[in-house]
Amino acid sequence: MSIEQYVQEFRSAVAADHSAARHLRERYPTDGPSMQTRGIVAAAVFQIGFQMLIAIRLMRLLCQLGIPAGGPVVSRAIRHLYGAEIHWKAEISPGISIVHGNGLVVSHGARIGPGCVLFQNVTLGESMRSAESGTRTVGSPTLHADVHVMPGAILLGPITIGKGSKIGANAVVDADVPAASVVRSPVSSTEQRGAKPDEQATAMVGS
Repeated sequence: MSIEQYVQEFRSAVAADHSAARHLRERYPTDGPSMQTRGIVAAAVFQIGFQMLIAIRLMRLLCQLGIPAGGPVVSRAIRHLYGAEIHWKAEISPGISIVHGNGLVVSHGARIGPGCVLFQNVTLGESMRSAESGTRTVGSPTLHADVHVMPGAILLGPITIGKGSKIGANAVVDADVPAASVVRSPVSSTEQRGAKPDEQATAMVGS
């Protein structure tokens, strides 16, 4: 591909990410300014997640242009500016959304499909997985299209998350997840503050 084609790919990816951000805001409206009234430039100024995605697209562009230090330098800048670790070799499809983004970790072998949504403190990490045959494989997660990964979720190893699945907050996933599934972490318990053990038990029975 020529330089012009790589640059056009960069622009198309940024436009797809902006469109995904608008679609997400339509599904989950907030009290903040509407994305419908924000062009790409305004969104780049005010939306942290979109800023990060532009940096990610730039990181890929520099790698495609054969600039050896380009990807690592931008990756390090993302780390310092946003407190996130995004490897320049990760395959991140156009048209995804990042919400907040601080604490996000994406390893070099991760694959993220279009329409995915990643929240803060999410980890897509490399790990080892043992197969039924007894062999071990080292790798990173693959997220198919439209997967939502909520805050604090940890996905490890060469696993596949099926299309349209939702990984709940603080869930730990180290096995494949079928399409259109929901993975939930255990619900925290609630006890009366300062109560003695026998009083807590009585309160729980009474409820």
